[in-house]
Amino acid sequence: IRGGIMWLDHKSNTEFGVEFKTATEEQQKAILDGIAFYDPETPSNERPFEVNFFSLVRNLTMTGFYTSKIGIEEIGYKGNQPNVWDGVPDDVLEQHGVSYDEEWLAKCVDQSKRGIIAEWDEDGNLLT
Repeated sequence: IRGGIMWLDHKSNTEFGVEFKTATEEQQKAILDGIAFYDPETPSNERPFEVNFFSLVRNLTMTGFYTSKIGIEEIGYKGNQPNVWDGVPDDVLEQHGVSYDEEWLAKCVDQSKRGIIAEWDEDGNLLT
């Protein structure tokens, strides 16, 4: 990251005669636009250093935001919460040409016990 910041300052000094942080917004944008977009087909080890630097900073920024409270709220992540799983949705089963066997559903799924929290013994055997 420090190398990338040094590169930004050098580029800004070379092109505009000022450090990057004191360059105008238009000057900063001109420098960043040149490194922000790249051909995704080019392997990362063949991209210029400054392109990889910008990509790293962009990814770290996005990771930081989406792991913050406001970012988690924005994507609506609820975390691990207890729920009831009724199996694969019917439209997905139809898409793959499969279905649940009604006889096995009747044997294996007891809807009257939906609200009961499972309990296990010390050996990991299901009690309820």
